[in-house]
Amino acid sequence: MKLCGWGKANMATRFLAIEKLINLRDGYRKRLKIDQWDVVLLQEQGDRYVIQSHCPHQQHPLLDANVEDGVITCPYHQYRFDMNQGINLEGVCAPLRCYDTVYDGNAIGIMIDD
Repeated sequence: MKLCGWGKANMATRFLAIEKLINLRDGYRKRLKIDQWDVVLLQEQGDRYVIQSHCPHQQHPLLDANVEDGVITCPYHQYRFDMNQGINLEGVCAPLRCYDTVYDGNAIGIMIDD
């Protein structure tokens, strides 16, 4: 089960562009904060992820966190999260919000509730 979307049923959604595809490469990271949305887009080993920008444990920023094999490690307490499902691999805190990536023309982003 992927912990994404986190929206309310029957709400209108719209595409929120985060970056142009031409700018993406392994090691790429970008934080986007707009209204209540605060996410990080990153690409590692050819895989692209959009996750919440702070660790759900104590809100430590994840922009510079270590990523390996689809797992991000919070630099503060070393909690690890599966970036495909959001699961905390230690099982000690809330899951990480992760979002399905959506492509629109030459842009990558997420769908958000209006």
